[in-house]
Amino acid sequence: MKALFIVPISVLLMSGCASAVKRHELAAEHINKAVNCEEAHGHIASLESHKTTIREKLVNGVASVLPTSILLNVILGEFTSRAAIATGAFDSKVDSKISDIQSDCMLKENNRKVMLVKQ
Repeated sequence: MKALFIVPISVLLMSGCASAVKRHELAAEHINKAVNCEEAHGHIASLESHKTTIREKLVNGVASVLPTSILLNVILGEFTSRAAIATGAFDSKVDSKISDIQSDCMLKENNRKVMLVKQ
């Protein structure tokens, strides 16, 4: 009787976090891509949109811990993506790339030194 409830719930969880895995794959392409500074703001916005939500981290964490989900994720080749999403390693990679773009293209406001002149 419990299995009748567990299976649909696990299927629902797995389907709900599939979009996060797909975004992880798309973001990996953006992370490895060279950036033209003229398009830096668009690239940063794209990377920001690939970040995961707390719900996605939680769902992927559960999906990467359950024995049945582990087997399914390994077969589908999604285990490393789900683990990276759940642990936050994925978001830290995205943040690192954003930081690299900002420093390479000098987009950070704090890089500018402002001289105050008293009149």
